[in-house]
Amino acid sequence: MNDELTQQICDFAKSAYNYDGDVTPETTFETLGKGSMKMIALTSMIENELDAEVPVREVMVMKTIGELIERTAEEME
Repeated sequence: MNDELTQQICDFAKSAYNYDGDVTPETTFETLGKGSMKMIALTSMIENELDAEVPVREVMVMKTIGELIERTAEEME
């Protein structure tokens, strides 16, 4: 996994979910707190900052940030 991409998406998740703890690829969306608006904010950050489009409906079935990182990396290839 790309370290820079991992860090960016962890930072985006921390920001979108207004989360105080550390966010890692192992962090679950349940830990962050479910919230479709937060998920939309997160996917918007990825789209705007990284020019990678990951549909919210795909993110909704993901369990961890790591899955999102992998999916974003695929979009960026």
